[in-house]
Amino acid sequence: MHWPSALQKKATHSQLEQHGKDVRGVTLYTHMFVLADHSGRADEREHPHYTATAATPQEAEAAAYAVYQKAVACPHTFQRKSPTLLECPICGVQKRTPMTSSAQTPQKPKPQRRLFGLIRLT
Repeated sequence: MHWPSALQKKATHSQLEQHGKDVRGVTLYTHMFVLADHSGRADEREHPHYTATAATPQEAEAAAYAVYQKAVACPHTFQRKSPTLLECPICGVQKRTPMTSSAQTPQKPKPQRRLFGLIRLT
């Protein structure tokens, strides 16, 4: 299905989950869309995106399409969800941001090592 002004990506993920005393393989399907900007460019690192996960590819696509329909007409009032992620509470799309300055930790300089106490190794 073609969604105007959106890039779509589909993926399949397999993982092991414990059910009681048994371990079973579970397959999850994801359907992601990225809203393009006015130039038609879409990149999930810079533009609003959403990923739906479900047990079948059809369910994942249907869930993503429901959010897409809301997101196309949404004004997107983003709120911070984590230090590097914003989320629109109205439609549910997310947007990545650089890490906030309060969340960044200062880097300590590396200690200088010396070989036999004479030669510095950097």
